[in-house]
Amino acid sequence: HRLDLCLAQSSGDAQRYGALGAPRVSNIGNLKLDVPAPPVDQSALHKLNAIIGMRDVIAAASTHAGEETTIIAAHRRLRAKCPTLLTIIAPRHPDRGPGIADAAKVAGLSVALRSRGDLPNPDVDIFIADTLGELGLIYRLAPIVFMGGSLASHGGQNPIEAIRLGAAVVHGPHVWNFAEIYTALDAAHGAELIANEEALIACLAGWVAHPAARKAIADAGLVTVDNLGGALERTFAALEPYLMQLQLERRTS
Repeated sequence: HRLDLCLAQSSGDAQRYGALGAPRVSNIGNLKLDVPAPPVDQSALHKLNAIIGMRDVIAAASTHAGEETTIIAAHRRLRAKCPTLLTIIAPRHPDRGPGIADAAKVAGLSVALRSRGDLPNPDVDIFIADTLGELGLIYRLAPIVFMGGSLASHGGQNPIEAIRLGAAVVHGPHVWNFAEIYTALDAAHGAELIANEEALIACLAGWVAHPAARKAIADAGLVTVDNLGGALERTFAALEPYLMQLQLERRTS
């Protein structure tokens, strides 16, 4: 009740702040929707694009334990119809990279680890991006992205950056950390909700085989994210009277 103004990122948050006694609450939206696309090392992007060439690429971003085995299994089944497929796995915790590599090798797949300076050469099935700060690179390489933390029960990861860079996003049911965003995306067919490994494989196979269907999802996702944006502008507008008051008080003093 001592807060003069409370700006919430969702209607649910706004209701909860109101229930706690905040007298002035406004749902201005999620500021993450206004963050620009992540940067990229252009030389690294050029080098990897040249190596990957015309291969179909799938990325699994910010994955957690258990999700990598699902992605590895999906790759094994998909490569029967797409022998040049490359799957990039970017674990949420990069120190897990060697363990993921071992799992892929046990599955009979060829693996490369970015942390060791390996490259996704034509004979590599799984490229493990066990580094920090390179999702901007991964999203520019892969037109299809599985967002991790959503099949494993971790609440999901932020899909906005992948969508802004043109990826079609697929995710599991556990996305409560970004519930409002995913709800809007799913309703607009701007992302694909899957419940299990079989559904994931079917989705990935469809998008690899039909680029137009994949692009339709990606385009709808971008429109949805753009429509949900504007929180930054609304925040400035809400704060402007307070900033003007501070300036007036400073001039007076």
